[in-house]
Amino acid sequence: MRGSSMRGGRLLKLLTSKFLIIFLTLLAELLLVPAAVFLLVVYFRNPWLDLALVLLVIALDIGLILFIINSEINAEYKIAWIVPILLLPLMGAVWYLLLRRRKLPRRKLRELALRFPGAEQLYAQDPAARGKFAATSEFAAQCADLATTRCLLPASDCTGFEYFPSGEQYAARMFEELKKAKKYIFLETFIIARGRFWDSLVGVLQERASAGVDVRLIYDDIGSMGRIPTNEAKRLEKVGIRCICFNRFRPVVDVGQNNRTHRKITVIDGEIAFTGGLNFADEYLNITHPHGHWKDCGILIRGRAVQNFTAMFLQLWALRKEGEDLSKYLSSSPEGNIACLPFCDTPLGNGTNICEDLYLKFIYHAKKYIYIMTPYLILDGEMKRALIAAADAGVDVRIIVPDNPDKKFVFSVTKAFYSQLVREGIKVYRYKLGFLHAKSIVCDGECCIIGSTNMDFRSWYLHFECNAAFFDETVSRAVYEDFTETCAKSMLVTKEQIKIGLPRLLYRALLRIFAPLM
Repeated sequence: MRGSSMRGGRLLKLLTSKFLIIFLTLLAELLLVPAAVFLLVVYFRNPWLDLALVLLVIALDIGLILFIINSEINAEYKIAWIVPILLLPLMGAVWYLLLRRRKLPRRKLRELALRFPGAEQLYAQDPAARGKFAATSEFAAQCADLATTRCLLPASDCTGFEYFPSGEQYAARMFEELKKAKKYIFLETFIIARGRFWDSLVGVLQERASAGVDVRLIYDDIGSMGRIPTNEAKRLEKVGIRCICFNRFRPVVDVGQNNRTHRKITVIDGEIAFTGGLNFADEYLNITHPHGHWKDCGILIRGRAVQNFTAMFLQLWALRKEGEDLSKYLSSSPEGNIACLPFCDTPLGNGTNICEDLYLKFIYHAKKYIYIMTPYLILDGEMKRALIAAADAGVDVRIIVPDNPDKKFVFSVTKAFYSQLVREGIKVYRYKLGFLHAKSIVCDGECCIIGSTNMDFRSWYLHFECNAAFFDETVSRAVYEDFTETCAKSMLVTKEQIKIGLPRLLYRALLRIFAPLM
């Protein structure tokens, strides 16, 4: 009786939820043009009109397919759009025109970074820091040049770090440092959710704000939708926490709705920065267990590199158009001994993605091993070829994904992609204790990347992301040790386990076609 009551309550919640209303509204918008054409044909019953409409649709589809084939988007996106245009001639064309990824010129990225007065000083390149990368290795210098050219943030260094192999350790240290803040606190996250974690965090932030600390928060609207009240930003402003609810959702078909801030940034007084996978919800600290044990990771950085995270935060904070003296955010930290490259990805980078390109450079550079942790594994052709080529060259390639997913449909896509990798000799593991949300890569004990980026199309092409690359053995050793300990708690996926029947094989093949649109 209790079970049926709970199911009834969940059904009622779904039927009255904002999600369902938004879904039905968007579906109606997507069907509006095809429905109008259908009604036109039925109402007039004119064979010449019917013929003209058919020829018009054929011409539109051929034109769009030729445009897609000759565009600069990657092959997976091309296939994902050509198939629905061919299968559903009119509807597919309308959906493409409404939802396609629109490339913006690279100047938009520069405008986003530098359009507010005084921002240039936060992006100033330091030749001495660049020299530290060159002194580390030619490979480190190449990565620094790639990132600084693409995202404009400078190559930098840090004086120290603390690596956290769990969300609990991450949050505990973050709370310790937040309580000591004297000047400002900048927080940016994808998800905030009602619960013990968020309530405790708001309590600390409110106390610091009352003590005169400048406390600011950016959170994503869709990421937090249904998890907090719709007036949460106003509530936070009233208690002294200045707020941006990023890219508020509107129930209209707009490709810009895909561009979310998926970053995880905490900056304290310009001296300390945290980044990693942690969102502000109870499951990240294993207070609740919706998907078993939640495995995450993150890092604390001290030193001049913190200024890069400050610049990333202020990049989006400029949406408030307040105007302020940014010289107070310039780092006064001494030169560090660790080559550190905090960088950001935006969907305004003219079809390029810094994190994916750095992952590719790491993979092609690897001589001994390349170890990756990611919650989602949805790869384009270039990334698959790089991983397989590394394995064929004798590099130990290992990837850990969750065993208990948070999104079952997306996990089906992950399994479709890792099955091919397993057949090619790459070792894929599933984290047996629950859900793995960590995002990291480590190469040969020499370099690593930690941050917010998943190995999927949304992170690579649609979201605002942040990461930090380190070219240092001590940081790489910490990531390596976390990987090996997590690997010991994971199950190796064998070739026998990926054998499936024809229906499931066809299902996964279909999922792989449309993976870029998910």
